[in-house]
Formats: sequence, structure tokens, C-alpha cells
Amino acid sequence: MKIRNKWLSTKFLLLKSEQICNFRRFMRQFQQTAKYLFPIALILLATLAKYSFTGILGNRTPFLLYSGVVIGATWYSGWRIGLLTNFICLLLVVYLFLEPIGSFYIQPRLYVHLLIFTLQNVLVALMGYALQEALRKSRAAESKVKLLLEEACDLLVLRNENGKAIYVSPKVTEITGYTPEEYMELTFDRLVEPEHLEMFKEKIESVMAKPNERQTVKSLFRCKNGGLKWLEGDVYNYLERPGINAIVSHIKDVTSRIQLETQKDEFIGMASHELKTPITNIKGFTTLAKSAIRTNPEKAEALLGRSEVNIKRLGRLVNDLLDISKINTGRLSYEFQLFNLSSLIQEVVQSFILTYPGHTFTLETVPLAIINGDRFRLEQVITNLIDNAIKYSPESRSIVIKQELKEGKAIVSVQDFGIGISEEHLKHIFDRFYRVDASSMRFQGLGLGLFIASDILKNHKGNFWVESKQGEGSTFFFIVPLQGYSKELAVTDHATFYHNSSISIHYHSKENYLEVKWIGIQTKETVNESGLKILEFVRKTKATRVYNDNSEVIGNWSDTSDHGGKVWFPAMAEVGVSFFAWVMSKDRFSNMAAMRSYDMNKSNILIKLFDRQEEAVSWLLEQEVDV
Repeated sequence: MKIRNKWLSTKFLLLKSEQICNFRRFMRQFQQTAKYLFPIALILLATLAKYSFTGILGNRTPFLLYSGVVIGATWYSGWRIGLLTNFICLLLVVYLFLEPIGSFYIQPRLYVHLLIFTLQNVLVALMGYALQEALRKSRAAESKVKLLLEEACDLLVLRNENGKAIYVSPKVTEITGYTPEEYMELTFDRLVEPEHLEMFKEKIESVMAKPNERQTVKSLFRCKNGGLKWLEGDVYNYLERPGINAIVSHIKDVTSRIQLETQKDEFIGMASHELKTPITNIKGFTTLAKSAIRTNPEKAEALLGRSEVNIKRLGRLVNDLLDISKINTGRLSYEFQLFNLSSLIQEVVQSFILTYPGHTFTLETVPLAIINGDRFRLEQVITNLIDNAIKYSPESRSIVIKQELKEGKAIVSVQDFGIGISEEHLKHIFDRFYRVDASSMRFQGLGLGLFIASDILKNHKGNFWVESKQGEGSTFFFIVPLQGYSKELAVTDHATFYHNSSISIHYHSKENYLEVKWIGIQTKETVNESGLKILEFVRKTKATRVYNDNSEVIGNWSDTSDHGGKVWFPAMAEVGVSFFAWVMSKDRFSNMAAMRSYDMNKSNILIKLFDRQEEAVSWLLEQEVDV
């Protein structure tokens, strides 16, 4: 329902964008036609003027008049058409205005006049060509410098001595939602959050007070949609610089950096608390055990046992910190070997059965699943998932662990019946330092486990995803490739259909649309390969419409969602696709990746999202494509 509502809210903007594209296309065609019609119009006007105003212009040959025609044609239509116009004008002069009129006979005494007329017009055309080339190079250089300036920072703003914006780069729309024109009309009071406004104005005024002064300003800005973003920029006073004469602001969106810094600060405080607790417990239990070791050996043993539990907890926390450090520096080591993943899962589950006798662990596994991987690191992944399942289901004692083999991959899932995860937090669970706010104070941990597990699986050419509903529990899945699995060969005629274990492509020639169905388990590799295959078939078939069915997708392809929106869709538009009907997956995690690609779409393709296949095909066939 949210997807459909989002489509309705963006439909008007998409249609408006399409109308603008059509208008621009019409204007380009009109300008191309005008290049040829303009010289013809000038010739007709000059000839009509000569005949109508003979008394004023005189009876002499109209060399000067037709020279003006050649100059005008060269300037507007280019030097090639200017030379052609010169030839036509020469014929008209000879035929209409030189004795004998009505013939192309030229008296010898006029040879010099005609030669001078021709040479001066050729010179005009060549000068026009040289001037246009100089202007083209100048504009290209100016455009390049402007582009470099605008791309060098997220936002470029120029203000006059009164603080009013006189230029705003186009990236302002991407950052704030305002168009450059809208942004230029806004005052600081409407842009900056009230709590930061006074400090912001003080810094701007201090910059404006001194020539060549520079200040770094960071404030919380309001966007057009009501959201808030942290913007930071270097502000320069170039009011007295010739050619600039403005207050120049190079501004960047630092919201992500501020959020990460906040998370790090919270993490440091959380880590201090998490590390301090087991150390305090170890110290207390050890002291008590020391005093009881002679008088009450059994009590001392129990206290030392509790110390051991805290030592193990402390060891896990330290190991997580070390792993994060190694991941950041690319030094997390792996020792790959062939082993049976099924045996590893059984060993880990057995260990949890002994440690948590009050819980029920249901295990469904296959006898044999040989993979090439790091046994210790994958044990770390499985342990983390089961540990989280126990931690985040305090009211439930049931944990279900399943393993199955499919399409050359081992799929492992860990299901709990606990607090679950809301959609708001679902997309952040693999971020480092992230923990769901509502649970951070209730459950121990640093919020690093899933991030580490995700990185481990990426290094095993696998991936990670989750299905969860708040209040009902979560199921975490991961996949790793099996050793020795032969990839299914594709079936294709290289023209109208293609099928392998990841994708099915079929071209409907009568309706001129490409039917794409994503099937089976998807990974970053399969998504990238299949995306290139779709592009290949669009080029071959010249299809302008694509039906894209994600309803049967399994797996996590979020690593490719940005690439899909920023690169793949523009590439599809370039080869001729105009309409894209997208049937969403039944899995929420997959849909989040799809929505990210949808939001990041940088092409002019009209994309519509559907829950039902029939509606998608019906809409697609209703779309008319310009030929």
C-alpha cells in the first residue's frame, strides 16, 4: 500500500517531466528546420525589397543587399549554409538584376564585381565559421569550469553584499528539494533551524565585514519536505575580487557524517558501559570467591563460574572491537578450507542446548553441505544469529534453525518469536554501531555483530537478509555457495528469449515489450549479470517497454540498488526504454532494495510499481511510445 501511495504522489511529477521532454524534443526539431528556412526567408525578403523599393535602392546591382543576406545566413545557420546562400545569391543577381535580365550571361566588365562579391562573401562565411568555433570553445570551456565547480562540492551559492543569493547551483534540488529559483528567494530565517540561526548569522556577518575573510559554517537546515539536514561549508568574502564580486559558499551535505559521529559518541559511551559491567562483576565475584574459598568451597566455585561467564562475555566484546578494526583496515584474515557446513551448524546448536537448557532449539538440517570457507568465521556468524535470537525474544523460549540446499547454495535461517524489528529500523540493522533505540537499554551488546557477520558473508560470496514483523519475531537468513556446484547453462536463441537459474527474458514482438522474470536466489553477482543481459536484449529487440517481475525473488540484492538507480536505469533509457512496470517482491527486505533503486532513478524512464502481475502488464500495454 505504501508503494502504491508513493507512486500516486510522484505520478504528476513524472508526467510533467515527460511533457517537458516532449516539448524540448519539438524545439530541437524546430530549430533544426529553422536553420534551412531562415536563409530562404532572407533571400525572399531581399529580392522582394529590391523589386518593391527600386526607387530608393537604385537600379544598380544589389551586391550590398545580398551580402547582408549571406552574413545573416552564416551567423544563424552556420558557415556551410552561408556558402550555399552565397552561391544562390550570386545566381539571383546574375539572372534578375544584370543585363541581359532573365539569362545567366555575364558581361566581361562585371567579372571583377562578381568576383569581389563572391570572395567577400566567402571571407564572411569563413570569418563566421572561425567566430562560431571560438564561441563554441569558449562556451565549452565555460561549461566545463562551471561543471567542475558545481561537482567539486555538493552546493555552490553566491550572495551579494546584502546577503541575497544571486546564484545557486542545480544540486540544491538534490539536497534540499528546492529549485535554484526557489532557494534564491528564501531568507536565512526560513532555511536555518532557529537554534542555529543566531550563530549562523554571526559567522556570515563576520565574513562580510572583512575582504577575503574565510569561515567554516555548519548548521541544521530545513528542506522543502520539512526534513532536516546538516550542511557545512566554507564561506569566502570575494566581494572585492574582480569578476566574482560575491560572497561564495562551497557547501556539503554532512548529515551522514554527523549521524555517524553521533553514533560513534553513543557507541563509545555504550562500549565503556558494556566493558565496565563484566569487569566490575569479575572483580566482585573474584573477591567474594577469594574470601569463601576456605570456608565454603562450593560457594567459591559457583562464584568463579559466574566470573567465567563474565570473562567470556568480555572476550566477545573485545573480539568484536578487534574485528571491526580489522574490517576497517581490510586486515580481517580468513583461512579457507573444505568442510561440512551441516556439521558446523549441529555443533553450534548443541553448544547452545548445553548453555541454555531452558530454551527449545529445533534443528532441521541436511546431512551434507560441503563449502569452501573459513570455519571459525562462519561459526561466528551462526553463533551471533542464535545469540541474537535468544537475546531479543525474552518472552519466548523457542528458536528454530533450518538449513536447505537450493541452486548450488546452502540457505541457513534462524527464527525467533520475540520483539521483531519495525520497517523503520530494518534497513539499518547491518550498519555498524546501530541498535534499535527501543531495545538498546534492555539488551546487552555493542551493535557490531550483524555488521561483522555481513562482512564475513560477503567475503564468502554469500549474503544476508531478514524477514521480521514487530511483536511477532524475526527470521535471519544467510546463503553461501556450495563447493563443486555446476552452474546451470542458459537456454537462449540470442534474439527473443533467455533463461537461466536467475532470470527469464522473453520478447513479445507484437506488443514490443520485454518480459523479465527474476527467479531463484539473487546475489550481487547474479543481479549485475542479469542486468547486463537485459540491456543486451533491449538493444537487440529495440523494446521500449519492460515488464519486470520480482515477485519470486529470494535473497538480498541491496548492494546493487544504488547502481541500479544511478547507472542501470540511465543505461536502459539510453538504449530506448521509456516505460518500466515493476512487480514487487513478497519479501520486505527485497522491496527496500527495490524502493532505493526507484528513489535513486536518474533516468527519464516512467517507472510504476505494482503488487499484482496482471495490473502491471495491463498498464504497460496502455502506454503509447513515440516512434
